[in-house]
Amino acid sequence: MDDVGLVARTLKAWGDDPRRFVREALGVAPEAWQDEVLARIAKGRQRLAIRSGHGVGKTALQAWLVLWFGVTRADAKIPATAPTSHQLVDLLWGEVAKWHRALAQRLPAIAGAIDIRADRIDFKPWGGTAYARTSRRDQPEALQGFHADNLLFLIDEASGIDDRVFEVAEGALSTPGALIVMAGNPTRADGYFHRAFTRDRKRWWTRCVPCAESGRVSKDYVASMASSYGEDSNVYRVRVLGEFP
Repeated sequence: MDDVGLVARTLKAWGDDPRRFVREALGVAPEAWQDEVLARIAKGRQRLAIRSGHGVGKTALQAWLVLWFGVTRADAKIPATAPTSHQLVDLLWGEVAKWHRALAQRLPAIAGAIDIRADRIDFKPWGGTAYARTSRRDQPEALQGFHADNLLFLIDEASGIDDRVFEVAEGALSTPGALIVMAGNPTRADGYFHRAFTRDRKRWWTRCVPCAESGRVSKDYVASMASSYGEDSNVYRVRVLGEFP
């Protein structure tokens, strides 16, 4: 098989299975909960909501999805949002840059065709773009107006995003075939993110990831949170157990 045919078949296989992309293109073995999420996406689930304790690897998962979607689909649009520019640009975009470097070590030709800028990522040969847009109540248009055949919405720290943002974005979020992944610490027991686990649960595949499920979180952190706030506290519930207050 010629090189062009090999690349095309490889991208097709990765496009059907993000787990393969993460392992083969990025050289990383996902944790069990991350692998479960990737498997659900491979099986066609389009609306996923993940609540978790602190530091379990949500941002890494979202960064993998940005790169996977951008290189395996033509003309992809990937709107990414979070309540603050720190969470979005410093953390999520920084995590994308980290895994882009891993991609460059294994597949420099593919990585070299990806241009990461402060507020967008261009997947040049494939025609796709990822957009970083901060969500604020006074500017609720962060997720509005996106329509494409290949559309991935990434919503980080979703519990902290005002409902007005989701109301304005409802048309785009309802685009047939769009993949939506919401994740975050469940900091409040109301709002759009909370409803994905309660009233609207039939519309979502949901997952709770406590710190105990992740090898990324040290036992010292869990013990410190228990000692400082108590295991019955809302701080412990939210930051360690991934439960709503």
